[in-house]
Amino acid sequence: MSAATACIFERHHLAIYRYLLRMLGSQDRAEELTQDVFVRALKGASRYEDRSQERAWLFRIARNLRLDELRRDRRAPKVSQAENEPLQLAQQALQVSLRQALAMLPDDERESFVLAEVVGLSYAEIAAACSTTQAAVRSRIYRAQVQLRAVLDVPTAGKPLV
Repeated sequence: MSAATACIFERHHLAIYRYLLRMLGSQDRAEELTQDVFVRALKGASRYEDRSQERAWLFRIARNLRLDELRRDRRAPKVSQAENEPLQLAQQALQVSLRQALAMLPDDERESFVLAEVVGLSYAEIAAACSTTQAAVRSRIYRAQVQLRAVLDVPTAGKPLV
């Protein structure tokens, strides 16, 4: 691995992992797909020209891999696995509630919300990663926030949800 590739990995791997974890709900799958993102990035680095959009490029790769994963899951029956991590009951209940609330959102709204609130991408970066406009991203995030507040019974005092 070159120094430049290692630097890209260090800068972005945690954000990519968090995005995939929130979108997929599985630590194992998020870890595997995070690795796949950087393998694909390494293979395609020579063809990638616009370094100013590096973060959006990586999230586009992650998004495409996640969508491929969803397509595969639809074709094969999913086997549920119980989480083995010891969590306090209150934390576990909150995580379950948040996961369920996020799962209820339409995919484009959930994705935009997670990229903004969990990963910290700008609207411009989200728009580039999702092949849409900044106005569409802003609208998706707003609708997601309204739905999450309603489901989680959160007051609308402008406090972040995640």
